[in-house]
Amino acid sequence: MERLNESRIGAVHTDAFAVRASTSTVSTFHAQHGAAILVGLDHDVTVTVADREHVRGRVVVVPPHLPHAVVSPGPTLGLLYDPERAPHVAGYSRSRGGAFPLEGRLAARFGAAMAAHRASLPRPDVLDGLAREYATWLSKEPSRHALDRRVAQVLEALRDPTADRRLVVANTGLSQAHLQALFVRDVGLPIRTFQLWRRLLVAVAALARLDATSAAHAAGFADLAHFSRTSRRMLGYSPTGLRDNLLQA
Repeated sequence: MERLNESRIGAVHTDAFAVRASTSTVSTFHAQHGAAILVGLDHDVTVTVADREHVRGRVVVVPPHLPHAVVSPGPTLGLLYDPERAPHVAGYSRSRGGAFPLEGRLAARFGAAMAAHRASLPRPDVLDGLAREYATWLSKEPSRHALDRRVAQVLEALRDPTADRRLVVANTGLSQAHLQALFVRDVGLPIRTFQLWRRLLVAVAALARLDATSAAHAAGFADLAHFSRTSRRMLGYSPTGLRDNLLQA
């Protein structure tokens, strides 16, 4: 049988999802604005939630904003879907009110697709294809309600890490309090936190070509310390950990 080259891992980051293949996964407690799917190739994935309960399975689904930590002792596929760009995935992840193991035929399909590409998981095209295929399989699940158009306007504007949040809010014509309430209802977190999440994603992507300090500044963080704190809180890894353990090709 072909083996995953254990000295190599891979990662892909797009506007709709991020996906990585790693030889193992251990994260600290964190909560991200994204729907996570974790697939273990040879062993179960264990997700520990804030109340210290454990969820185990070959495929585990974690909804956005849920504090959790991950342990997976073998080759693992980790997928994170943008809730606004992939609402059907986010809606499915919220369907049980917390993290849960995927079971039955769908879980088997997820595992079989990963196993079929075992020897080529570090390749970006393979990771991209798997992420899109998994999302397609979930596409028949009910989506969330449509976003308020003014919330959608803010989401689009804040994808630019240099955007002035106050100006973006003013351009909607709503009071800050009213817009904040709509935003939390539709997105699940405050506007400022969403902007921080977007800056984090930009900084993580920049790590592939810049040192950590330069990546932090390019994404609009005040300094490396702010980038580091945000990365640990929202992704469960330091920028150094992301560079050394997640982003190698």
